[in-house]
Amino acid sequence: MADKPPPGQELAPKDASLFRSVIKFYEGKHYKKGIKAADQVLKKNPEHGETLAMKGLIVNMMSDERKDEAFELVRRGLKHNLKSHVCWHVMGLLYRSHTEYDEAVKCYKNALRMDKDNQQVLRDLAGLQIQLRDIPGFVDTRQQLLDLRPGNRNNWISFAVAHHLNKSHELAVQVLDAYDQMQKEDETPVSERYERGELLLYKATILREGRSFIKALKVLTDNQDKLPDALGVKELRAQLMMDLDEPSQAEELYRELVAQQPDNYRFHAALRASQGLPADSHVAVSPDQREQLRQLYAGLQADHPKCSAAFRIPLDFEEGDAFVAAADAYVRRFLQKGIPSLFTDLKSLYADSAKAAALEQLFERLLAALSADKAFPPLAGSSDREEASPQAELWTKVYLAQHFDHLGDTGRALELLGECMQHTPTLVELYTFKAKVLKHAGDLEGAAAAADRARSMDLNDRFLNSTAAKAKFRAGDVEGAEATAAMFTKDGDQVDSLFDMQCMWYEIEGGRAWFRRQDYGRALKNLLAVAKHFAEFQEDQFDFHSYCIRKMTLRAYLDLLRMEDSLYAASSFLKAAWATIEVYIHLADNPSNTDQESDKLAAMSTEERKKYKQRQQKEAKRKAKEEESKAAARKAAAAAATDFAAKDTKAAKKPPVKKKEDPDPDGKQLAATEDPLGEATKLLDKLKQHAASSIETQRWAFEVYLRKGRLLLALSAVKRALAVAGASHPAAHNLVVRFALAAQRVQQQPTAGQAAPEVVQEVISSELEAILEGDTLAAYQARWLQQHSRTSLLHLAAAAEAGALLDPSKATASAQLILDGAESVSDSLRHADCLMVRDLLAGPLQQPEAAATWAQQCAQKFQWSAAFGGAKRVPLDVPASADDKGAAVLTNGIGSLKLEKK
Repeated sequence: MADKPPPGQELAPKDASLFRSVIKFYEGKHYKKGIKAADQVLKKNPEHGETLAMKGLIVNMMSDERKDEAFELVRRGLKHNLKSHVCWHVMGLLYRSHTEYDEAVKCYKNALRMDKDNQQVLRDLAGLQIQLRDIPGFVDTRQQLLDLRPGNRNNWISFAVAHHLNKSHELAVQVLDAYDQMQKEDETPVSERYERGELLLYKATILREGRSFIKALKVLTDNQDKLPDALGVKELRAQLMMDLDEPSQAEELYRELVAQQPDNYRFHAALRASQGLPADSHVAVSPDQREQLRQLYAGLQADHPKCSAAFRIPLDFEEGDAFVAAADAYVRRFLQKGIPSLFTDLKSLYADSAKAAALEQLFERLLAALSADKAFPPLAGSSDREEASPQAELWTKVYLAQHFDHLGDTGRALELLGECMQHTPTLVELYTFKAKVLKHAGDLEGAAAAADRARSMDLNDRFLNSTAAKAKFRAGDVEGAEATAAMFTKDGDQVDSLFDMQCMWYEIEGGRAWFRRQDYGRALKNLLAVAKHFAEFQEDQFDFHSYCIRKMTLRAYLDLLRMEDSLYAASSFLKAAWATIEVYIHLADNPSNTDQESDKLAAMSTEERKKYKQRQQKEAKRKAKEEESKAAARKAAAAAATDFAAKDTKAAKKPPVKKKEDPDPDGKQLAATEDPLGEATKLLDKLKQHAASSIETQRWAFEVYLRKGRLLLALSAVKRALAVAGASHPAAHNLVVRFALAAQRVQQQPTAGQAAPEVVQEVISSELEAILEGDTLAAYQARWLQQHSRTSLLHLAAAAEAGALLDPSKATASAQLILDGAESVSDSLRHADCLMVRDLLAGPLQQPEAAATWAQQCAQKFQWSAAFGGAKRVPLDVPASADDKGAAVLTNGIGSLKLEKK
C-alpha cells in the first residue's frame, strides 16, 4: 500500500470526491470537465500535488502546444508531494506521451518505490519495457503482476511470452503448462476454442525454437482436433520432421502444402530441401541435382498444370537447350494473354549472360514466326503449331524492347516500342515502358513527358499518376510533380494529405529534387518526414502489446515484434536517411550562405546584379502567391466543413476540425540548424544499428566522423566497409586512401584541438599497417590500380581520384587515366556512372577540358542523354486524339480510345 500522504496533502471528503471525479473525467476523455473539477479542488487546496499533476496530464491531452504548461503543472505537483505514486505515475505518462521512454521508465520505477504493488503502474512499466526491448526487466515486471493476480489469464500468457523473448524456452513452456493445469478442470467453452488452439500452436512453436522437437510434435499430435490453423499445423509438422531428420515424411507433407498453395515459393523451397536439394533455386547445382530437380518439377507440372511456379522455377536451374525449351513453354501464356509483368518475372535470369542471350534468340524466333504466320512455332518435341492471339506479336515486341533496354541498346528498344505504338496507340503500358527506356538512357525530360502521357490516358489511375509525378521530380520539374500528385489528394493539399497517407516515395523523390535545386530546407522537410513515419510505425506497437495477448494471436504477435526489430533496415528509411545525411554534410561544408551571397553579388556587374535581384523578387512573389493559394484552400475547406456540419444535426454538435499550422512549412528552421553534423549523427546511430552491413552506411559514417575529427570512429567505418564490400570495392578503396591521408595530416601538422593522443595514434598506425598489408600508401594505390582498373568504370574512377589525392600535381594524369581506360570497360558503362565521372573530372580533379572530352565520348554511347548532348532525343509519337481531357478505356491494347469529358 502507498504511504500516508505528507502534511498538507490530505483532502477533505468533498474535495477527495472531486479529485476522484477528475480521474474519471480523464479516463472518459471529458477533459474540460476534468479541468473544471481540478480547478475547484485547487481553489481550496492550491498546493495539492496530485491534483496539480492530474491537471497537467489533462492539459497535455487537450493540446500538444501546451506541453510546457503541462510539464510545469506536474513538476509543481511533484515538488509539493514528492512521495506520491500518483504524481510519479502521471509524470511517467507525460514523458510516455512525448516518446521520452527512458524518462518514463524512471518515473514508473519511482512510483513503484512509493507503491510497489500498484498494478496499473506495473502494467504501464511492462508495456514500456517490451517496447524498449528491456526483456530481463519485462520478465521481472510480469512476474510481479502474476504474483499479484494469479487468476488473470493475461498475466500468465504475458509471463510466458516474456520468458520466450528472453530465450528461456523451458520456463516459457512450464508457465504455459501451469496455466493449462488450472484450465483442465473445466471444459473449454466453444467461444474460446480458437484461442485455446492458438495457445497450443504457440507452445509447439516455443518447443521447436528450444530444440525440443519430439515434445513439439507430441503437442501437435495429441491436440490435432483442437488446432484451428490446419495449414499452419501442417507446415509446423513438416518443419519438425526436417528437424528430426525424417525427410521422407517432411516431403510428403510439403507435397500436400504445395497442392494446397501451388504458387507458394516458400513451400517449393522446403520441398526441394526435403529431397536433399538446394532450397535456393538460384545457386549452382551439380548434373545429378539438376536431373533430380528436372524430375521433381516434371511431376509437379503434371499434377498442377495451372501452377505458374512449377514452370518458372525450372528456368533457374536449367541450362542450354533444356532452358530454351522450358522458357518457351513458360512465356507463351504471358504473350497470349498480354501480361505486362513478363520481363520483371524473368529479369533475375539476366545475371547469367548465356541465359540472357538464349532469351533474346527465343523471342526473336517467336517474333519472326508470329509476324509471318500469326502462330507460335511448335514446342520442343512437338510438331503442332499453336495459334496466337491478336496481341501476342505486340507483347513479344514489348518484351524485346525491355530486353534491349536492359542491355543498353536504347535505339532498338525505342524502335520496337514505336512499332507497338503504331499498332495500338491507346495501350497505356507502352508509354510507361518508353518512360523507363528514356530514363535509363538519360533523357529525364522525355521520360517525364512519356509518363505524363500515360497518366493522361487514364486519369483515374493512381499508379500512373504516381509514376508521372516521380518522373517529373527526377527531371527537375518539382512544381509540376507536386501539381500532378495533388490531383489525388483531398482538397488539392498534397503536403498534409500525402504526409497523412505516409506516401514515402513522394517524400524521398521530392527531397532529392529539392536538394538538386539547392533548397535544403524543403529537402530536409521531405526527407525527415520519412523518419517521422518510421517513428510512428514503432510507436504503433503499443496498440498490440495488450491486444494480441488478450486476443491470443501470439504467433502473429511474435512476428510483429521481430519485424519491428528490423524496421529501420527497410529500404525506404535507408534511402531517406542517406539522402538526409548528404544534405546535412552539405550544410556543414557550407555553414554560411550570407557571406557567399555577398561575395556572389560583389563579383557581379551592375547589370548582372540587377537581373539577379529581379529573379529573387520574382521567386519571393511566387512563394508568397503559393502561400496565399494554400491559405485560401484551407479557408475554403474549413468553410465547406462548417456548412456541411450545419446541415447535419449530429455533426452540428461537433466543431469543425482545425488543422494544426506548420510553423516551418519550407523547412528553413531545419536548414538553419547550428549543428548539422550532430543531426546527421542521430540518423547514423540508427543506420549503424540496423544497416551496418551496407557499404552506403559506412561511407556516410566515414564522411561525418572525418568532418567531426573523430578518427577512431572514421577508422571503424573504414574497417566495416572493407569487411562488408572487400578491398576491391571502389568506395572502400576511396575511404582507405582518404583516411590514410587524414591520419598523416593530423600526425604531421596537428592543429589545436585535433592532435590525437599518443595511444590513439598508435592504434591508427597499427590498423593502417594491417589495412595496407605492410605497404606504403603509394604502393598500395599502385597495386590496387594494377589489379582493378579494368574491372569497371567506377574502379577506374576510384583509382584516378586516389591518385590525384596522393599527388595533386598529377590530377591531369589521373584524368587522362580515365579517358584512356574507359574503352576497356565500355561494355559495362551505365549512364549514372558516366555522370559521376563527369562531375569528378569537372569538380575534385578540376579538369574542365577532360570533362568536356569525356562528355563528347559519352554522347556517342548515350545519344538520348540530355546531360551529354541528347543528339537523338525525339518528341513522343503521340496520337493527336489523346489529350488530358479524357481517359483511355482499353483491354490489353485491344480496343479503341474513348474519351470521357471531365
